[in-house]
Amino acid sequence: MVGQVDYFISYTSADKSWAEWIGWVLEETGATVRLQAWDFVPGSNFVLEMQRAAREAKRTIAVLSPDYLKSRFAAPEWASAFAQDPEGMARRFVPVCVRECALEGMLQTIVHIDLVGLNEIAARKALSDGLGSKRSKPDRAPTYPGPISDEPLAHDPMVFPGAKQQPWTMPSSSRRPSSYLPKARRPISDLEHRRLVKGAFETIKQHFEASLQAFTAEPGIDTELTHRGDTEFVAEVFVQGERKARCRIWLGGMLGGSNEISYYEGEHDMGNAVNESLSIAHEQQDGLALNAMMSMGFGMKGLPSEIDPHRMSPEQAAEYLWHRFLWRLE
Repeated sequence: MVGQVDYFISYTSADKSWAEWIGWVLEETGATVRLQAWDFVPGSNFVLEMQRAAREAKRTIAVLSPDYLKSRFAAPEWASAFAQDPEGMARRFVPVCVRECALEGMLQTIVHIDLVGLNEIAARKALSDGLGSKRSKPDRAPTYPGPISDEPLAHDPMVFPGAKQQPWTMPSSSRRPSSYLPKARRPISDLEHRRLVKGAFETIKQHFEASLQAFTAEPGIDTELTHRGDTEFVAEVFVQGERKARCRIWLGGMLGGSNEISYYEGEHDMGNAVNESLSIAHEQQDGLALNAMMSMGFGMKGLPSEIDPHRMSPEQAAEYLWHRFLWRLE
């Protein structure tokens, strides 16, 4: 790899698996990564390669752990990135904590990304949010942390400044209904959540069935779709008899939740391991939608630009998973 790259990942051998996972996730988003395990070829000067990588990278990620803090090789790497941006204005140096450790000295002054104890879905989100530029304001209002009172509030602490909405009543049978029927504002029920996810799963299954059948029209292509009951199926694509793509899709979450659709790609099933999880999007101002929790700007050829992985209809979710399943064949 020659020239400037987006990220140089600094780590110790004890955290190689973490460094490679971070590098893989970043390159899935289209970023370029320089990593000792992938890019330092036999015969090269280890120290010079490290210095060159730290100098040429736009940002340096330090994989923090007790072993990293004790390493005599790691200190010059992160110190070099820190020296290029001591005030942190360009965010040239980003610490990512993967194991509990006590930060001291200059490392205490830099806000770090904490992956300690997170599952893969949460870790991907924390990494994406931490390396991005968005605020970390939660989607829902926080719970009041003070003492709870039985007395009602004297006034609404956040009064809507616009016109008040009049309550909507159903027209009686004796009255001709108006052509305008405003939507009743109410919380979305658990039943509606469940129905959306179940309906989306059926849409995805039908999309895969039709698309796999159409794909067999290509020379040398064969496909298989194996149903595992009503809530799970496995799709496979063979080129000249050799399996080139396989995925498993099922109704349910990695931790057993029913309001998710899980997707895993690989030669063999790995328990409840997932590469993608579709859940209900938090923002519901335009109705219910599905959120791809592990997309992180997943770069896929041919994916329609109008598909927002964080707010998808069931049909868009089916197209998203289909592209995620086959885009590497191009």
